[in-house]
Amino acid sequence: MNNQGQSMLFGLMLMIFLFFTAVILIAPLKEGINIGREGLDCTNSSITTGQKATCVIVDGYLPYFIGTVLVGSSAYVFYRMNQG
Repeated sequence: MNNQGQSMLFGLMLMIFLFFTAVILIAPLKEGINIGREGLDCTNSSITTGQKATCVIVDGYLPYFIGTVLVGSSAYVFYRMNQG
């Protein structure tokens, strides 16, 4: 196998590894998000607008984390594929 094929195979293996790592980290991240939501009292309807905005940001942390890992790893694969 030539160097370009080896680097692409390595990139795919790295992408799969990062995906599995992100999936494994979902449970601890959800726990941390739940603790943060309890501390912010996000279920209370009489909180300030700033607290509501903070609750929205905390809720969006997990999808942004997963998306960042997937986009970063796939960008690395495509970078190595086109580096040739």
